[in-house]
Amino acid sequence: MTWEFITKPVRSANAVSWEWEWRYKGEDAQVKASARTFSSFRECIADARLHGFTGDPDPGESGTLFQRPEAPFNWY
Repeated sequence: MTWEFITKPVRSANAVSWEWEWRYKGEDAQVKASARTFSSFRECIADARLHGFTGDPDPGESGTLFQRPEAPFNWY
């Protein structure tokens, strides 16, 4: 199984912000994703825990400034 935490662009009329989303890929090829995006990595992890995530991730600086459209953080 693999948990993936990514940043996604959230667009409004005059701006783009980057928010976190989690994805789960099971050994049986089952894929789940968060129902919404989160403004912080901690909020995203808290929601993932409600859906079975048990890890203790630390993405370092990937939760502060984003230079790419999608910044993944994988947890195996």
